[in-house]
Amino acid sequence: MSTQLDILALEPFYGGARRVMLESVIHCSRHRWTLLKLPPRRIERRLTAAAHWFAEQLSRHWAGRCDVLFTSEAMNLADLYRLVPALLKQPSVVYFHSNQLPAADSTSETSLDLVNLNTSQAATEIWFNSLYHLRTFLAKATSLVRRHPELSARNPMAELTAKAQLMAPPVDYSMLHDLIAHGAPKREKRTIFVETRDADTNLLNRALATLMRRGEHFKLITIGNLDGVSDELPRTTLAENDDPSQMLAMLQAGVFLSTKVGAPCDHHCVRALAAGCFPMVPNVGVYRELLPEMIHPACLYNGEPDQLAGRMQDVWHLERPSGYADRLHEILRAFDPIVACNNIDQRLQDLVTASEKRKAAAAAAAAAAQSASHTGSSPTPARPQPRA
Repeated sequence: MSTQLDILALEPFYGGARRVMLESVIHCSRHRWTLLKLPPRRIERRLTAAAHWFAEQLSRHWAGRCDVLFTSEAMNLADLYRLVPALLKQPSVVYFHSNQLPAADSTSETSLDLVNLNTSQAATEIWFNSLYHLRTFLAKATSLVRRHPELSARNPMAELTAKAQLMAPPVDYSMLHDLIAHGAPKREKRTIFVETRDADTNLLNRALATLMRRGEHFKLITIGNLDGVSDELPRTTLAENDDPSQMLAMLQAGVFLSTKVGAPCDHHCVRALAAGCFPMVPNVGVYRELLPEMIHPACLYNGEPDQLAGRMQDVWHLERPSGYADRLHEILRAFDPIVACNNIDQRLQDLVTASEKRKAAAAAAAAAAQSASHTGSSPTPARPQPRA
C-alpha cells in the first residue's frame, strides 16, 4: 500500500486553534489533504446543521479518493454517516479541540447533550489535544451514560476508552525563529499578552483593577472578543488571524496571562512559552501539562482575583530556575509541527492498514462461507462399500 494517503478533512468551525492546527497539518503532512470548511460561528448551529451542509457539498462536488475521513467534534458524525453512507467504508478520526458534553454534575438536559457522544461512538478513533481533555471527556461521558438508562444497557464507555488517543496538535512557531533572527523587539517585563476569547473577563477585570489600585503600571496586548473587558485597562488589540503580529507581540511581552479556567488546550500559551514569556495561568485545565513542574508554584493560580494580582506582582521579578529551558524544550517538542505531524501521519497510516486487513479478512471469511455453502448444497455421492 502507498504510504501517501488521501485525507478528506471536514471542519465545521474553521478558526482559532482549529485553523492553526489544520494549516500546520496540511503544510507538513506527507499525505494529501482535501479540506472543506465552514466559518467559526455558533457552535450549536454547527452541531445541528453542519452534517447536512457537508453532505450536500459532497454529493454535488466530491469525486475524489478518500482513505480517511478527518473531522472535529463540531460535526455530528452519526448524522453525516446517515446522509453519506459511502463514507462508512473508510476509517474516520474525530479530533476533539473542545467538547460540548454537559458537566459531570449537571442535572439539566438540552437537545445537544448527546451529539458529541454519538459522534465518538461513530468514529473509528477519537483524538484529544491534551491528557486533561481526554480524562475530562471520559468523565463527562460516563456521567451522561449513567443519566440515560437506555444507554446504560449497552454501555459504550469501554469502547470509547479504547478508541481515545492523546494526539498533540501541531503549533507552528517557526515565525518566532525568523523574527528573532532578524532582530526581536526589546522585551518589556510589564507588557502582558492575553487572549480574551472564552476567558473569564470578570476575573481578568478584578485582578488587573487590583493591580492598578496597588499602583502597578502595565500594558495589555489583547486578542479576541473584548465584550466584558473593562475600558479602563490600557491595551493594544490585535486581530485574531494576524499570526505575525501576535508572535511579534509575544516576543515583546514579559508575561502571558490566561483567565481561561479549564481550557482543554491553548496554542497561544504554547507560542508564548516558545517566545520566552513568563506564564501566569489557572491551576485547572491543560496548563499543568504545558509548564515545567519547577515553576508551578509561582505561575499557577487558583482562580481568585486577589491571588492572581499577588502572583502578577511577583512574576515581574522572577528569574527562570535552573533546568527550566531544557524541560520547557522537551514539553514544547511535542507541538513542533514536524514531530506532531509525523505522529499524526503514522497513526493515520496505521488506521488504514488495520482497516484493509479487516476488509481482507472479512472477504476471505465470506469466500470461505460461500464455498462451504456451495459444497454443502451439492454433496459428492458416497461410493458403495464392498461387503466383507
